[in-house]
Amino acid sequence: MKLHGYFRSSASYRVRIALNLKGLSADHLPRHLRRGEQRDPAYLAINPQGLVPTLQDDAGAIITQSLAISNGWRKLIPNRRCCRRIRCAAPKSAPLRWRWPAIPTPCRT
Repeated sequence: MKLHGYFRSSASYRVRIALNLKGLSADHLPRHLRRGEQRDPAYLAINPQGLVPTLQDDAGAIITQSLAISNGWRKLIPNRRCCRRIRCAAPKSAPLRWRWPAIPTPCRT
């Protein structure tokens, strides 16, 4: 796999975290956004939007947008979980928004 990204991009960082949690490795291909490397014709052939991150699968599939990449693991690698499952107890009280009364806002005339 190849991950096109920028080291200061929070979206690329989220994808690197998701890859790490899945135990997957990808070759990082940096695209320096301040120098305009995302507008190279070679990169625009991969991602016409010119945005990072972009993940290229070994089979040739291309996924853009960090949320799509992070959620796409269920389809690409269904046998691996991102995190271990944790059982949570059901909440015993009403949600906070039901407990607190609405605070009136002053009217301005």
